Amino acid sequence: MTSPSLLEQAKDGDAGAIAALLSNSLRSKGITVRAERESYTLHLWFTASPAPAQAPTVAYARRVIERLQVSSLGILSFYGEQTGFAQPAWHEEIALLSLDTTSCSTDSFSPPPGLAAKAPEPETPRPETPGSFPPPLIPSCTANPAVVSRAYQELGLAPGEPMAQVEAVYFKRRAELLKRGDRAALEPLKWAFTTLKTHLEQAAAPAVFSDGSAINVPTLEQGTVGRSQPTLYQARPQARPQAAPRDDTDVLSFSNRYSNGLIFPALMVLGMLMNAMPIVNGLLYGIKIWMHEFGHATIAWLAGRQALPLPIGWTTISLQRSLFVYFGILTLLGLLFWVGRREAKHWPVILALVLIVVQFYMTWLIPRDTFDMLFSFGGIGGEIYLSALLMVGFFFPLPDCFRWDFYRFPVVLGAAFCFWGQVWLWGQIRQGKASIPFGSMWGDVDHGDMNQLVNYHNWTPGDIIGTYSAIAHLCLFAIIAVYGYTLFRQHRETFVALGRQWLP
Repeated sequence: MTSPSLLEQAKDGDAGAIAALLSNSLRSKGITVRAERESYTLHLWFTASPAPAQAPTVAYARRVIERLQVSSLGILSFYGEQTGFAQPAWHEEIALLSLDTTSCSTDSFSPPPGLAAKAPEPETPRPETPGSFPPPLIPSCTANPAVVSRAYQELGLAPGEPMAQVEAVYFKRRAELLKRGDRAALEPLKWAFTTLKTHLEQAAAPAVFSDGSAINVPTLEQGTVGRSQPTLYQARPQARPQAAPRDDTDVLSFSNRYSNGLIFPALMVLGMLMNAMPIVNGLLYGIKIWMHEFGHATIAWLAGRQALPLPIGWTTISLQRSLFVYFGILTLLGLLFWVGRREAKHWPVILALVLIVVQFYMTWLIPRDTFDMLFSFGGIGGEIYLSALLMVGFFFPLPDCFRWDFYRFPVVLGAAFCFWGQVWLWGQIRQGKASIPFGSMWGDVDHGDMNQLVNYHNWTPGDIIGTYSAIAHLCLFAIIAVYGYTLFRQHRETFVALGRQWLP
């Protein structure tokens, strides 16, 4: 069976395929395109130097996507970027579902009166072949008055209110819904806003701009540049200060520069302070116990063994492999992969694939003695690497059903509390100011995790100290690296400016 073509993938709503088609057609203009899919919203970034003109770029991309007839797309979100700058130069959203296809005419786009000579002569249409786009005659649609009226009603406004009033009401109600945690009610609100924004901008768009500047928009034909469309005319807008991105107003957004740049390190510092205060450390010590037991349990689950972590410092385990556990975990990882692909989120897809490989190796390839060693190692090890994984996950979205955008804040705080406790402990042990934690929580000095490593797996105290200290430092480096990369990506222009100022 042959794999679907790029065009077929694009018609199925694949974000990567749509971006590839647009990139191929706009390459002659020096524009590259990347895309991400969130439910029925498609985000498209157009990058060039300088940033591409907004109106003709949006018009062309919209016509191409409408020609694909992707029924699962409802909102298009366009971003124009200048190469080397992290923040977009412009942003526009269009609600595809807000158009009434019955009110569209079949007239193609034409240049303004008096400048028709600039348009190329029409060519004889070629027969459509599989894998090619239909002839470039795109209906020019206008919003249905009933739809516009319904959008005003959704926002609680009288018909005919200006864009400024629409924006004020939308952002006010959006903030109220986010504060209540009612994200499901955001969808109809967002639909109403994008519908009115598209309608009001189309109604206010002039037919001819003052300076007559133009850009030729190419036509896609089999993923390459084909016949040209009539010229679209775009005024060069006056330079004005860039408004703050809307993601910065949503504290739950993974693109919020303040959450990533300030709240995350604040949670790290708070985790340190919780360890430094004996009363807080004692009251919340149960978090560390449960993270320790989950460290044991995750080793067992990935090795196909039954395990039950209990917050009393004990994990029950069956040493026999269980097909039920193996295929149960494999099914959950498969669902994580599938939902991540469906919502176009890369982090859960990569995480699921890595864990599937690790699960297969640990279940079927490692010997029993190695499993016993990893199980004993995984208690304190889990307090380090599981906590670090949760902390790094602060910057990466998970499928919507996890509500990770909200729960990541308390989870990262608890993970930081566990992580810094172990980093501090092994730093003290390495300096000779503390001893290796032999024994168990229940007071048995001869049967703890460290005792198992020494007595049954021939570890020396130096091996224990060196291994746990190295893992703690590697995890700390990974956390700082991910945080630094995120900070640089979201503030690239600031770092570039500082580099030009301070570096020779």
